[in-house]
Amino acid sequence: MSGLLSPDVSRSKSLLARSDELLVRGCQGHKRSHDMIARGYPVFTREAQGARFTDADGNEYIDYLLAYGPILLGHNDPAVQEAISAQMAQGTIYTTAWEREVEVAEKLIEAIPFAEMLGFVIGGSAATAGAVLIARSYTGKDRVIRSGYHGWHDWARPGSVGVPEQVGELTTEVPYADLNALDDAFRQHPGEYACVIMETVRGEGPPDGFLQGCVEIAHSHDALCIFDEIKVGFRVAYGGAGHRWGATPDMSTFGKACCNGYPGSFIAGRKEVLGHPNAQEAWLAATFHCDTLSLTAMATVLDEMEKRDGIAYQWEIGQRLIDGLNGVTREHEIGYRLEGPGPMPTPVSDPEDGDRVAAMLRGCLARGIYLPPSHPLFFSLAHSREDIDHTIAMVAESAEDVTRAM
Repeated sequence: MSGLLSPDVSRSKSLLARSDELLVRGCQGHKRSHDMIARGYPVFTREAQGARFTDADGNEYIDYLLAYGPILLGHNDPAVQEAISAQMAQGTIYTTAWEREVEVAEKLIEAIPFAEMLGFVIGGSAATAGAVLIARSYTGKDRVIRSGYHGWHDWARPGSVGVPEQVGELTTEVPYADLNALDDAFRQHPGEYACVIMETVRGEGPPDGFLQGCVEIAHSHDALCIFDEIKVGFRVAYGGAGHRWGATPDMSTFGKACCNGYPGSFIAGRKEVLGHPNAQEAWLAATFHCDTLSLTAMATVLDEMEKRDGIAYQWEIGQRLIDGLNGVTREHEIGYRLEGPGPMPTPVSDPEDGDRVAAMLRGCLARGIYLPPSHPLFFSLAHSREDIDHTIAMVAESAEDVTRAM
């Protein structure tokens, strides 16, 4: 399929080679750089504004990955930046607690129906690890059941390089959307599990009754249920999938979109659990928890989302892209489609059509459209309806090129 368009990412390649000599790859947020450069994607960015970013080679893209989910209002959103600038003039972190922590907590508890108490941390991995620590403290049990991706800590990565075997043995993994497998896992070590932590939206999303079923099964085994809403919170609903699909966990974890690019995250849940003396004694302290910039961004995101009906808008433009893109790829019989809920659809590629899918996505990149090959897509309030329609048109052009090149 020679002659098809591809972006020029030569500077990204050069920077990646230099990076390999200087930086520990496992520490980088974008650890997939080598996989992505091999697919023809840029791996270094120069700047970003609104719904777009410019890579190190000067190519501009409409961004449908948004830093793997943290950007909700748009890159460099004016309201967030104005609030951050004002706070920076007053300090970024203090010797004592910040008086506005209480105000931000009250706003979040009002927005998330099941949240009665919460704790602020930094980063998604800290939120999920903190929730598991609280569950172990509350129940007095050690074992954990997990399903999905929950971060980089030892408990979440059994079998990975550097994780002690003894630690990994305390974590059991179960498949998504399979309540029988979850119940069977609890029965493997009766009475020994502190919790199940479930990534709530994967692929097409949770089947009817699945999330509440997780809660009921966990409780039937005297364990807690934690919903990992790091990707999902503030997107399908403020309280994530539990909020959207009417399930009430013991705790949920939030990060990414709640701060529009700042690293704050939080654990929310029932006061019976989070306010229990054992949970209060659990050591989750860190110097940068509750930093004023993250909390300022969090409060601003809540205000802006309410003003602009941000949840409904994500559902609208997300479904618009799903319908339009899937119509194009069906017409051209290219094995790439979007599945799942509107605010966070997942690309699905047919393995037997891998070369044509890759060529189509490179053509989209060359036309200024950044569509991930496999990771869920995200949308910002800076994406206009015109951006969505333009994206569908560029996918159509790229698909037509691939069809002609067959």
